[in-house]
Amino acid sequence: MTSPLVNAPRSRAAGAGAAKSIGGRARPNTPADDEAEAEDVELTLTLPLAERAGKLKEFVDTHPSSKARPRALELLISTQAGLGDEKLKEGDSKGGTEQLMLVISEAPATVSDKLFAGVISQIPSNLFLRGQRADAMEAARMIEAKFATDPRRLLALAGFYLGLEEGGEVTRIAAQAVKLEPNLAEAHRALGLGLHMSLRLDEAAAEYKRALELDPHSKGTRRSLADLDRGSGKTEAALALYREQLSAEPTDIAARAGIVLSLFDLGRLDEGNKELDAALQTEPRNLTLLTGAAYWLVAHGQSDRAFEFARNAVELEPRYTWAQIALARALTAQKNPIVAERAVRYAGRYGRFPTLDYELASVLASMGLYDEAAEVMQRSFVIRDGQIETRLAGRVPARAASFTELLAPERRASIFQSAGAGSADEAMALKALLTLIAVTTPASDNDKINEGLAVAAAKEFASGTDARRAYRQLYAANRLLQNGTGLPTVIELTEAARLSAEAALDVPAVTVAVQAEELREMRARSLAQDSTPDIPEVPRNVLSNVLRGRIEDLSGLALFNQDKTLEAVQHFQRAANILPEGTPLWRNALWHLGAALDQAGNKPEALNYYIKSFNAGEPEPLRRAVIEQLYRKLNGTLTGLDERIGANAGAMSTPALAEKSAAAATNPAPAQSNAIVEPTPSALPASAPAVMQSTPAVPEVKAPAEPSPTPDTTPTPSPTPSSSSSATTAESLVAQLSAEPLPTPKPTAIKVSGKVKDAKDNGIANVVVVLISPRGSVLASTTDADGHYSFTVAASSQGYRIIPSKDGFAFVPVDKVLGEFKEDQRAVDFVGEQKP
Repeated sequence: MTSPLVNAPRSRAAGAGAAKSIGGRARPNTPADDEAEAEDVELTLTLPLAERAGKLKEFVDTHPSSKARPRALELLISTQAGLGDEKLKEGDSKGGTEQLMLVISEAPATVSDKLFAGVISQIPSNLFLRGQRADAMEAARMIEAKFATDPRRLLALAGFYLGLEEGGEVTRIAAQAVKLEPNLAEAHRALGLGLHMSLRLDEAAAEYKRALELDPHSKGTRRSLADLDRGSGKTEAALALYREQLSAEPTDIAARAGIVLSLFDLGRLDEGNKELDAALQTEPRNLTLLTGAAYWLVAHGQSDRAFEFARNAVELEPRYTWAQIALARALTAQKNPIVAERAVRYAGRYGRFPTLDYELASVLASMGLYDEAAEVMQRSFVIRDGQIETRLAGRVPARAASFTELLAPERRASIFQSAGAGSADEAMALKALLTLIAVTTPASDNDKINEGLAVAAAKEFASGTDARRAYRQLYAANRLLQNGTGLPTVIELTEAARLSAEAALDVPAVTVAVQAEELREMRARSLAQDSTPDIPEVPRNVLSNVLRGRIEDLSGLALFNQDKTLEAVQHFQRAANILPEGTPLWRNALWHLGAALDQAGNKPEALNYYIKSFNAGEPEPLRRAVIEQLYRKLNGTLTGLDERIGANAGAMSTPALAEKSAAAATNPAPAQSNAIVEPTPSALPASAPAVMQSTPAVPEVKAPAEPSPTPDTTPTPSPTPSSSSSATTAESLVAQLSAEPLPTPKPTAIKVSGKVKDAKDNGIANVVVVLISPRGSVLASTTDADGHYSFTVAASSQGYRIIPSKDGFAFVPVDKVLGEFKEDQRAVDFVGEQKP
């Protein structure tokens, strides 16, 4: 039979809808009429969406009392949703969104569960997956308003927020569902998930327990409760729940992992190891077990065995952040922090939560890279009134007196372990570092440092009896010296470092630790290119000389700035004699010695040291200006100077510049300015010392072929394993992991901008431009398609150094140093040429 609805509508009495007219009187539809109308509605499914929508709308409008009308209305709603989806696929985001919003607004609150689950509840996810987050959230709010009295439909909406890891929204909506139907197990489980995601772990456990009481067969609830019990130290209760779960679902590999780790926590190691072997024999790809065992073992001093499990976990799923954290901890314990850094930086590609920043800072600090460690911590943490503050999982405000206490919820919520792998000494040192940076960083050039707080923080950071204490002592001393404060304490710290220097040469990555400042530029270049440099080992005797020479130079600077010039001369002379000749430190020590001799009145000898230092490196205008000023004072003319230091290429100095530079070289720094007497363009380290040879950056391992997952901001239970890596050892895998670029700090006051171009003034794209601040902070920017780059920095009375870099290109100049400036710096340009 040909459908009248598909082709030509049946004749109906005007306005009668589902009634027939007989002899001028209305009569109800017959069963045959109802059957025909139902058939008409179903046959619209054969029509294209647009035509189908028109026919169905016509039927709904003209048949208000038809038994087929509810079905027609549901088909109309799903058809309109299909039209909206088609528009979105065709790129008409506005039209598609409007169509889907219309579906929600016109759908009756009494739609069937099938239509709600299959169409309406899917609209927010549909919009979100197409990049329309704001519209998705609006759609979710509309659905919530329309179905606010139906707990099960609210739970479907909670599922949308759960997928977005919006724990607060999941909690809010699930709480509404619980209020509407207090004995609904699904509602309590959803509330538990929301609280779990919001790191309200004790409350989450209570909701899981209630859901289990209401429905002992609630899928996954028993294991979720066991996980949180284990994470909070209720290990016996957790073990019993895991066994019940495994009895109910023998294939639950996560529950089996929980049994193994619970036995470990209870000290039943033999039993736990038997369970471990059996579990891995049954399922070698149990990522939850591999990662959990690796972390537990490294937290309990078994780094070699932990390394094996972590290696297997990383090969199985390199994107799982906690597997990389466990691997980094094992590598650090095995005295391989350089490779550990790569593991944590690789994890940072797929996660963003405070524990990751803490783990990276821990590795960096173990190598003496305290400036870098502080910068990493400042991404997630602040110190206020002796408390550390952060946003756990990127969202949940939290504060505590220690890192151990502060970060425990992320670990408990993710891998359900009550004990962390870090030590209390490590956590205290990192808090002390964060405090030291905070109290020695003025908010502006006009702000003063509180000397009492700075000295107390420096002593706290430098305390301890471990082998790394010499590096902390020198860093704290240098931090005070840079701010011209606590100079007697600087002397105390350098004297203490002299006594602990020998032990400091036995730490892992000692080459990096001894030369942290000198390697900063090399590392900045590598990090800007998504890699970390390999640092070859330097002989112990050379490192010993570098370390001891640094101690003498810092002691001399502190004494010089206390007007103890003759004592300072002695320390500078020792530094110049100890340091390896040709290194930047040696050159600086010579310059400092010249400045001290100049201050002491021995100007001829001062000139000799100035010239020796100047000739040992790249010519610097400000240093030349100092030499010219002193040479003229001694000889009355500059005749003969060029023969000693080379011709003055370009207008490198002026009388005013010379006068200013000479004053900087011969006068102690004021109490609240940079105390380093060296009148260089900036307080930046020069290139790596001669004893250090740069090696190629570690090659990057490409991410998996499938689209990268959304960065993990909430530590959640283990992900589903993916195909294993082809690597056979963690060393070969992790040694290739590349690091994420340093983030650009928030803008402050002054904009520095320029263009990187070729000889024809065409912009060169994708050039990495590195800026190093007077205090050693590193920023990175990449040129756009027209070669432009920019930085926003604080106004400074010192200097910023800018370095362009791109594989296959050479740049003129190699770098630029900006001296004192208090307004925007434009046209800081470079010319690049492709290497043959």
